[in-house]
Amino acid sequence: MSDADSRNHREVPYLLLAGVVAMLTPLRVALGPISDIDLYWHLLVGRDILAGTPVADAGHGWSFSPVPDTWVSTQWLAETLFAKLEAIGGLDTLVVYRTFTFVAALAVLAAVTLRHRPARAGVWLFTLGSLTLMLYTEERSQQLTFILAPLVGWWIERLWRTGRLPRWWLVLPLVAVWSNFHGGWVLLPLGLVLAALARLLDHGWRDRAIVTSLLLAGATLAAACVSPSGWGNALASLRFSANTGLIDEWHAVRVWDALTIPFLLAILIVIVAWARGRMRPSRGEIAIVLTLITFGFMAWRDMTPALLMLSPVATGIVARALGDPDPPPARAPFGRVAIALGLVGAVAALTLAAVQNRVVAPDTPRGLIAQIKNSPGDQRVLNTYNIAGPLLWLAGGPPHVQVAIDGRADRYGAARIDAYIRAFAAQPGWETLVDEIAPTYALLHSDEALGPVLVVERHWVEVGREGRYVLLRAPGSSGQSGAAAP
Repeated sequence: MSDADSRNHREVPYLLLAGVVAMLTPLRVALGPISDIDLYWHLLVGRDILAGTPVADAGHGWSFSPVPDTWVSTQWLAETLFAKLEAIGGLDTLVVYRTFTFVAALAVLAAVTLRHRPARAGVWLFTLGSLTLMLYTEERSQQLTFILAPLVGWWIERLWRTGRLPRWWLVLPLVAVWSNFHGGWVLLPLGLVLAALARLLDHGWRDRAIVTSLLLAGATLAAACVSPSGWGNALASLRFSANTGLIDEWHAVRVWDALTIPFLLAILIVIVAWARGRMRPSRGEIAIVLTLITFGFMAWRDMTPALLMLSPVATGIVARALGDPDPPPARAPFGRVAIALGLVGAVAALTLAAVQNRVVAPDTPRGLIAQIKNSPGDQRVLNTYNIAGPLLWLAGGPPHVQVAIDGRADRYGAARIDAYIRAFAAQPGWETLVDEIAPTYALLHSDEALGPVLVVERHWVEVGREGRYVLLRAPGSSGQSGAAAP
């Protein structure tokens, strides 16, 4: 048996593992109700746009919080898509969207880690990336970023290793769409800059690819301005940095979190490959890997795109450490079997997503929201942060129902959000906030300290409990609009 045949023989179980992963993970994603509680207010923005409201005015009037109502969506393409899907087939179609975009992200990840790559090098990164995607996939605009992040990582590796840039006529239209769909588009220009830095470290200033990659990165910033927000769209990611514990996705990375373990394993694979490789890693290679690791540990929300970008880079590192050719022989044994398993998983998952009936999460307090909806007059609801979307969607929205705060963190800013956190914890200053916004109802978590305080000190009336939520009514309001008693 030749060396090539021997190597292909050893690759058989790795490709089968990739096929099994590609078959099973979509099934897990397809099951279960809507998991992103912010989806509902995104749907409302999209519904406004489909009704003819200009993008700059969509989403106005939801909140009675004394914050200027000048917010402009930077994800309006995603929100319009969500609203159109819901109009076609109801909320069920958003579960199909979740599943379809996961399958698309899985396909791109497979392309950059397994296609024209040694299977025994790429399968580990493909598996870890698939598991991370499975854990973090939701009905969100960030799904487009998950689809494109592995491609950006592959572009970074190719530019660093060969000096080849992605085609400008592909990149610029892609950024124009991506930047109006999700803020993750910044990964592309930052990736180009990172690859230029790696080229600089390995080849010096005279390398032509450095200049061209920096020029393309600058051009992507201009492409991101093709938006109703203009320059504001390109700068949106710099406007808000959440330091509050109220927003889960901005939490600090937890070492033993289920999402963190695959990332740590990917880092370990790279370290072992460097230690056992025949050649020392270059300074550019080290810079790329360390930058992506640092990005991943900046916040919980960054872990998934960081791993997806790292996967093609790490695959190349492992392949070189193993001494496998790059690219390997065109046909690997059982490659078609792996593809077939992936297709079976995709079809089965999309079918499951389309036929399941339980769409709204079971812990959503639909009964309490119905009480607010059926109350006469316009209602001002002091709400816990994460329930705003379902409350607006299910209660009918403004003008009948307005919320104190909703999921648009970039509208309210960290200072205002932190003020709500302190109020919900009944910390000093809660009285000022309640008097300022004068709500008629309060829909809070039952374990939030503000609820009992409102009952005891302000004589609010508890009108219902459901799951982990409690609904309070301001004294004297009787379901009518009015201020809380002093």
